[in-house]
Amino acid sequence: MIAHLLIGALAMAVLFFLADYARKNEIALKWWHWVLTILGIIYAVFVLELIVGFLGEGAPQAALVMGLVTGIVAIIWAVLLGRFVFNKKEA
Repeated sequence: MIAHLLIGALAMAVLFFLADYARKNEIALKWWHWVLTILGIIYAVFVLELIVGFLGEGAPQAALVMGLVTGIVAIIWAVLLGRFVFNKKEA
């Protein structure tokens, strides 16, 4: 139960951090940038909940395998967001 609350709190903290980062660095984000960001956060929450769910069922090998398979997509998504959406443009 507490793991689910921590995952949700972490997701909201990441969203607030990214909004603050974009505001402080004056990065003008379009609406579809925010859609991609929110979808990426939702997918990361899915990956973490998948791992917690498998661990809760007593299947650590399944948690490891599914965490790696789905987690690599989340990591690639985060790197691409950081590189192409939240990159501070040099003028």
